[in-house]
Amino acid sequence: MQYIPRRLSHLLPSLIQGYQAVFLAGPRQSGKTTLARTSFPDLPFVNLESPLERAALADDPIGFLSQFPSGAILDEIQNVPEALSYLQVLIDERPGETFWVLTGSRQLDLQPSIGQSLAGRAVMIELLPFSHDEVLNSPVRPATLEDAVLRGGYPPLFDEDRQLDPGRWLENYLTALINRDVYDTLPVRNRIAFDHFVRLCAARTGQIFEAASLARELAVDNKTVKLWVSVLEQCFIVRLLRPYHRNYGKRLVKRPKLFFVDSGLACRLLQIGDVNQLRLHPLWGALVETWCFTEVLKARLHRGLRPDCWFWRTSDGKEIDLLIEAGGTLYPIEIKSTATSDPRLAKGIRVLRSLVAERGDGSVEIGPGLIVYGGDAERPCREDRFIPWQSIAAALEPIP
Repeated sequence: MQYIPRRLSHLLPSLIQGYQAVFLAGPRQSGKTTLARTSFPDLPFVNLESPLERAALADDPIGFLSQFPSGAILDEIQNVPEALSYLQVLIDERPGETFWVLTGSRQLDLQPSIGQSLAGRAVMIELLPFSHDEVLNSPVRPATLEDAVLRGGYPPLFDEDRQLDPGRWLENYLTALINRDVYDTLPVRNRIAFDHFVRLCAARTGQIFEAASLARELAVDNKTVKLWVSVLEQCFIVRLLRPYHRNYGKRLVKRPKLFFVDSGLACRLLQIGDVNQLRLHPLWGALVETWCFTEVLKARLHRGLRPDCWFWRTSDGKEIDLLIEAGGTLYPIEIKSTATSDPRLAKGIRVLRSLVAERGDGSVEIGPGLIVYGGDAERPCREDRFIPWQSIAAALEPIP
């Protein structure tokens, strides 16, 4: 496979300055191992998916880590999270002498460990699958919005040599992910109900997450649904987008929206097999919003920035799909599947701008808005602008 450079690879030297460890977190098959090995070619590599390596580290952490006087890459460290306490001791005993790269596909086991054991010693960086701008030079890059949504961004699907069938690969990926990460993390008694839950979540991508509705459909309690969705979050399968917290004289929706981290995976769960079926699917608009939302996330995270993303919706139906908050400014983003740049699509942005102006407290201002749409040309829309779906990363560059 031809190596496809990641945006994060250019930033890593500045992001890790002053730290003795970096933790690369992200979904399985998102490219963490490749990024680690290409960015730190001189560090020894330890694959903790190997039962032998895992057992050796668990049985004698101090002896195992002492083999690497300058540090190492510890791949899939969530398999031996207790080793982090010993790593802290080693770092403190030899300040400035070692550097460690840790990768992990599960946040559930690692976030408390990283926070407690390596506070001030490690920087955490999230790597998601390929963004559209990263695969522009790939021979299998998506040519249309439908192609992009259906394929998603997992790196193996952009390997020209393997020419994998996206639907089959995604189905196998999901099965392996649930068996290896979800069930290992959370003993699920009713696996049939859980599998049904995952598919129901796919049918709700881009929509308000209502635990009670899912609980009734699955015949389980609300706590179970909330626990299950938190595990999907921690395993990088879904992400919850919180509503914006400021009230500008309107009653706001308080529940989060649920998004799949990869639109291709959501399509596979919905049994969408080709672009024609996708374009006619009742969830076409929600899947476009899912793809665009994750592109915004990638554009922020892969620049080493906090996402700081929200959505805004009032109880009477006024809404904006995304808000990015940066330096006291809100940057609104609308996401539309249509290829027509109709100025009426910016109505939500104009409503929020008017409400903020009426409030006039000066604590926040509304920056230039973006309307991401299915067309191919950038067009002005008063103080906002329409941008083509494939230009999200470039359009977000000016936002700090």
